[in-house]
Amino acid sequence: MPARYDREAAGKTVRSAVEERPLQGRFKRSPNFQAYPPVENSPRPNYPGQLPRPRPHLTIPERSARLGSVRNFKSRAGVYPFDLPLGLGRTDHALEESMQRWARVCFTVPAILILTPSLLAQLVPLQSSPPSAGAASTTLHQIMAEQEKTAAARRKAALTLLELVLSGSKNLNLPQNRIAIATDAFPLLWTRNETQARALVTQMIGDFAQASADQREHPEPNAQQMLHQHWQIVIRTIAPSDAELALSFMNATRTYVPVGDPEQQADEERSLRLELATQRAARNPRDALRLAEKELQTSGDLPFELINLLSQIAAADPEAGAQLLHELIGQVRGADLSSNNNDLNFALNLLNTQANSFRDSGTPDESLKTLADAIASAALSPNFPATSLPSLQGSVENLEQLAPGHAQALSQKVDEYVRTLTPQQQAWNQFSQAQASGDPNQLLAVAEQASPDVRPNMMQQVAWQFANNGDLQQARQVADRLSDPFQREQVIQQAIRQTAWNAANQGQFAAARQLTQEITSDEDRATTLVQFATNAAAAKQQTIAEEMLEEAAALLANHTPGVALFTAQLQLAQAFAHVKPTRAVPLLERSASQLQQVLAAAREVDAFLPYQHSFEAGELILTNSFMCNSLIRPYADATAILAIYDFPAARILAERLSLPEARLFTQLAVARNALTEQDTLAPAEGIAGGSSLGLR
Repeated sequence: MPARYDREAAGKTVRSAVEERPLQGRFKRSPNFQAYPPVENSPRPNYPGQLPRPRPHLTIPERSARLGSVRNFKSRAGVYPFDLPLGLGRTDHALEESMQRWARVCFTVPAILILTPSLLAQLVPLQSSPPSAGAASTTLHQIMAEQEKTAAARRKAALTLLELVLSGSKNLNLPQNRIAIATDAFPLLWTRNETQARALVTQMIGDFAQASADQREHPEPNAQQMLHQHWQIVIRTIAPSDAELALSFMNATRTYVPVGDPEQQADEERSLRLELATQRAARNPRDALRLAEKELQTSGDLPFELINLLSQIAAADPEAGAQLLHELIGQVRGADLSSNNNDLNFALNLLNTQANSFRDSGTPDESLKTLADAIASAALSPNFPATSLPSLQGSVENLEQLAPGHAQALSQKVDEYVRTLTPQQQAWNQFSQAQASGDPNQLLAVAEQASPDVRPNMMQQVAWQFANNGDLQQARQVADRLSDPFQREQVIQQAIRQTAWNAANQGQFAAARQLTQEITSDEDRATTLVQFATNAAAAKQQTIAEEMLEEAAALLANHTPGVALFTAQLQLAQAFAHVKPTRAVPLLERSASQLQQVLAAAREVDAFLPYQHSFEAGELILTNSFMCNSLIRPYADATAILAIYDFPAARILAERLSLPEARLFTQLAVARNALTEQDTLAPAEGIAGGSSLGLR
């Protein structure tokens, strides 16, 4: 049957064509047009404003025509070619276009139905074929290239931020704050711009001079001691990069940080010089040997840093190490070990360290026998103080092996000394020997035999030993024998935490999580869950890591703000930064808001507080102040972790702090972590190329 158009729909099409798009007679009559008698009551032509004539009745060409060259439609109004428009006026053209569309549909649909099965048959093998090795390799290469591009962009942004921090630090008023920023920035600059790093050291020399002058003019309690401690930190920071530069800095600034009497200061500087020599030993053991020999010519007690220096030199140059060992033993033999307790302890430490080293590597050096003989001879001397005999107990085995001729006499003298002790002293002596075994059951046996006046203290230590070993059952049993309920609860809580840690260390995170339910403090439980989640994420157990972090977040919600909650919240943010960076951002935003409020309030009341101040001349102190150590530094550390995965967000969070010194401190931490972090792979969320934090 011939198909028919919907007359009403076609009429709407025609009317809309007339009303919306006048054609202005641009179409011509087809040469194939065959006139048919017009439909009755159908005025021709149509004029503007006049209703269109009745719709023609269209018929689709016969099947035989469609199988051949299908060119024309027939209708009562005429024959309409598919490819040429007709000049029927506005209404006829719209109708003609509608018929052309219908004809194309009628021609196309059967063709599609015929061709579809064969096309699908060709596509199925392509879809089911696995990607080739070459395609997989290309994809992996593209991923690695994108990650390298992202890491390079992060490093570039971090270097820009570092320059911004160094420029901004020059505007700080307190020299100790400028020193704090420069100290943290130095290692970052050394490997990238040594000239600028050396200039930073020169700047710090001037800042120490100014800080020293300020202290003399306006003395503050403990301020000089704090400056001295920071001086030591700067020296130890420079030394790994260039020990010579650290020594030059020490000599240039030593007069700005006097502490104690001259003899005490000389001993401290000697220890620092030996530390610097230890830093140089790996690269230049012979130079370190010369420095050690120079220090041996200095009068005074033998510093213990020489033993560590000996180990470093021997590791880098065994011949130089053997030479220094002989010189040290010669120095010990010349000392009076029976009257100088410091030199005796040095000799015992040197003996034990070297004997253990040679026990692992082979036959001990003959010089060690000389050292053991010197120690044993001093201990057997009538002038040797009896109170120093207990210090020999840890070296008895080495003395018996290296000085067998004195072993029996030494054992007899020690036993005689023990018999002179009171029952309480003897009990504690036995307890100390049991502690050396590492077996808490031996400690428990000694404690049960002790007198009632010392037993409670011993039981407390035994309980802690079981708790630290993660033996929850034994810890509970021993804790029940403690009279102090506070101590009893502390021991049990520690046992629970350690037992949970033992499970986590074995990869049993579900069991560890279950044990945390017995931790009473919400902050402690949340902190423990955060630590377990971090370990679980490192063990590729992402699901349970996220679950534990969400549980920790729920524990911290709706708690009264305070230092404990603030610290736990930042630890949670650090863990989320590793596992799911987008969850870390709101926690850090909340912390920034809290920090802003606390700093604003503290700045106003700091001058009225009786204890150590956190502000000086209106500027937050960045070294050893409560505000910096307890609030600013934890926030900076957490934000710096986020910088590995979402550097733009971390930078914005650092800028949330309005105090310039706090902001610079946090920005430096962000730059430092981004520059020192070498991992190029990051979680799917919050890759460093884009920020998960919107500016507000």
